[in-house]
Amino acid sequence: MISKILIANRGEIARRIIRTAHKMGIATVGIYTSEEPNAAWSAESGESAFLDGIHLKDTYLNSSKIIALAKQFDCDAIHPGYGFLSENAEFARLCVVNNITFIGPKPEVIELMGNKLSARKFAIENGLAIPFGIEGSMEEIVMNSNKLPYPVIIKASAGGGGKGMHIVYSAEELSEKIASAQREALTWFGNGSVYVEQYFENARHIEVQVVGDNFGNYLHLFERECTLQRNYQKVIEEAPSPTLSEPQRNAICSEALKLAKAAKYNNVGTIEFLWANDQFFFLEMNTRIQVEHPVTEMITGIDLVEQQILICQNLEIILRQKDIKINGWSVEARIYAENPEKGFKPSGGFMHLLQFPSRFNARIESTYKSASEISTSFDGLIAKVIVQKTNRNEALSHLSQVLDKTIVHGVDSNTKFLSLLLNHPDIVTNRIHTKYLHQNWEALKNSLVTEKKSISPIIPIIGYVAALSSKNTKDESTIWDKTGPLSNVSKQTINLDGVLYEFQLYRTNLRYEILWNNILFSVFINQLTKYEIWFVLDGMEHKLFFSKGSDSCWIQYNGILFRAKSLNILDYVTIIKKKDEEICGGNFNLVSPLHGIIAAVNVIAGQKVEQGTTVLTIESMKTENHISCPSTGIVEKIWIEQNHGVKENQLLVSFIN
Repeated sequence: MISKILIANRGEIARRIIRTAHKMGIATVGIYTSEEPNAAWSAESGESAFLDGIHLKDTYLNSSKIIALAKQFDCDAIHPGYGFLSENAEFARLCVVNNITFIGPKPEVIELMGNKLSARKFAIENGLAIPFGIEGSMEEIVMNSNKLPYPVIIKASAGGGGKGMHIVYSAEELSEKIASAQREALTWFGNGSVYVEQYFENARHIEVQVVGDNFGNYLHLFERECTLQRNYQKVIEEAPSPTLSEPQRNAICSEALKLAKAAKYNNVGTIEFLWANDQFFFLEMNTRIQVEHPVTEMITGIDLVEQQILICQNLEIILRQKDIKINGWSVEARIYAENPEKGFKPSGGFMHLLQFPSRFNARIESTYKSASEISTSFDGLIAKVIVQKTNRNEALSHLSQVLDKTIVHGVDSNTKFLSLLLNHPDIVTNRIHTKYLHQNWEALKNSLVTEKKSISPIIPIIGYVAALSSKNTKDESTIWDKTGPLSNVSKQTINLDGVLYEFQLYRTNLRYEILWNNILFSVFINQLTKYEIWFVLDGMEHKLFFSKGSDSCWIQYNGILFRAKSLNILDYVTIIKKKDEEICGGNFNLVSPLHGIIAAVNVIAGQKVEQGTTVLTIESMKTENHISCPSTGIVEKIWIEQNHGVKENQLLVSFIN
């Protein structure tokens, strides 16, 4: 029997595994790196192990280091979570060689089904329909590119989570996108092989949860729908699927079980399908726990991580198919550190406030427990929020309310975007497909902007005043706590999301008088706490959240986030400690638009480049961002190196005309 598990992963899935292991009386060891020295998962595990290294190949993708840590801490099992080494057959085999239980299927099963290429062949042999595809080296794929039914999609053979996936619409762009996909696959999975298959426009993504043991018992736990995606990353998932009729549900679950039985699958796994042209096509099998597994747990009441651990102890599944029922409807939303208004630009930095509503009966799976530095070296997932209600409409509405009351301050997040999606008529009536977000992005972004513009500036101004009036925190690290800017200042000038506002202020313990835009606003305070204010304005009661960052106040109203900076303070306090600027020549410079890692440098000094030419690629939070030249010029100097980290606004390349 397993006595201690090393969690070979990070984030919310590590915390999730630890919770079930402790419930089962099994000790755990959490891993942390120099990027995340105060990781919640390492603190919550019984013991914590330092994983030395900077790049993923030296940390979470380093099999020998992880095996060594398991031995050092006397662990008799390793749980890989999802991503990283979770579908690496060689790692699973290495665990077996070292007498360590790998919490997942047997190595030969991973080899068969965890690799997309072998899984495709196996699915064909067992009568499942699959999209047309070509595999092999880049040269072989390009040589046969005339056979491809464009558009096609490139996929990483050993991948998942949207990494190494690119849509190609013509043979001319095939080589470049294959190279990019191979680079991503090698970085994230340690295996750069890819293949190309037919891409279906307007398809749906439906997957079936299966469970198998070592005694020939196989179950399905019904299906999930994960059609709402962005850049092949799932955004909102639900169970059951709102698309399937009961006969279709029975058919797809039967197909999944047939494949699991044929593979002699012996753990928890997911079989993914595309639904296009009124037909199911086998996509792949994930031989691991899925990010979206909580929605299945919610409607069935079955702990999937517990099942993984029990099966790996060679115990027989005691559940029977006839006893597994669908109970209600569950929906999950993924909160990411990104800015939807700016094309989902990744947002790294210090998240000084993270708070979830406590009275909404939601399940929260969070990467972070409290204020934390968000590294761009990893996925930008902050948390998953999951709800369960009697029916789909109730679940969508309830989840939207939870998101509007979730507080993420210090970095940008997609919480309000998710909330708006859940209320959108197309989502509510299920008129969507896998490219829906991409095709409707401009309209969705406009509704997000319109929602923010509908709020009068007096509301965030009140939030700004409340933030500066609230009691000081114990940690006096913010400028507001050090200066007390409102103590003797009645006239205020603030920068609110790039727009300047001037107002005059008079305040007492129970009321604010704010003169703005030649209008006097009387604000009656019902309650003021550290992060919240309830107030009455023009006879209506309002509630908003606020917090104080190092140089800004963050105000949240109805899920909409504002950022305010005081220009009064800027007059006499240095807020940002600027580093000495590097002195360089050149007529114009290229600076980084975001935090990340330099994945590729495509130019050399002295090279002439045209406007729009891709100069380099920055990888940030599992996404490649291609940075182009702003104007025609000659590369004077390259200030960065490949595989090195960069920060937003850091100098990248200088040019001369």
